[in-house]
Amino acid sequence: MFVQNKYMSNKAKFLFLGLGLFVVLAGCQISTERDFSRVFPDSSTSAESSNSDIKQINPRTDNRYNLTEDREKFDKLRTEVPDKTKTINDEKALILSWMQDFKKEPSDVRDKYNSLVRKKRDKFNDDMQKIREDFAKQEKKRREDFLKDLDSERSDIKEKKLNREKSAELYTEIENKRKEFFSKERDQREDFEGDYRQKRKDFEEYLKEKSDEFNFELKSYTDKFNDLKKSQN
Repeated sequence: MFVQNKYMSNKAKFLFLGLGLFVVLAGCQISTERDFSRVFPDSSTSAESSNSDIKQINPRTDNRYNLTEDREKFDKLRTEVPDKTKTINDEKALILSWMQDFKKEPSDVRDKYNSLVRKKRDKFNDDMQKIREDFAKQEKKRREDFLKDLDSERSDIKEKKLNREKSAELYTEIENKRKEFFSKERDQREDFEGDYRQKRKDFEEYLKEKSDEFNFELKSYTDKFNDLKKSQN
């Protein structure tokens, strides 16, 4: 009986040792799985999160991925360029953009240029006409206000019933004011007309310069266009 109990005791020891080892291994496995889950979450949860994040990314519109650095530097440099130079560059770029692919007939390119010139000339004429009308309105108002003030001064002289000598003196002052006013008005009108003619002259000279530049570029374009057309036939 003692032997049997001793045997059973040893067997129990092995059983307890086995169970202890299982618990230790199981604990390590659980601990490892928990540590693993902290680094790599559950696959289904991770997939949903990734899908949500990936939908928010758009390489075409997201500033984080756009290749904008060169353009930003270009715009910054452009702000340092004088306005006159920017205008010249923009005008050349516009004309050259019509000729870049050699797909347009030279006559079509010329039509585009002529259409643009007509629009710009119409715009210029409208603006100049508006300036002339505004000047005429201001001129008329100044004249009406001035003559109204002179009439008021004459009425005051009459109401005061001054002697002939004093009245003549005051009327002479009024006449001198009138002459001085209209002399200044004539000078302003002459200055305006001179500036007006000069602006129109400058505009026509500008258009001629641009037309000469366009015709030069169009001739080169036409030669290359015809050469390409011949090579395709």
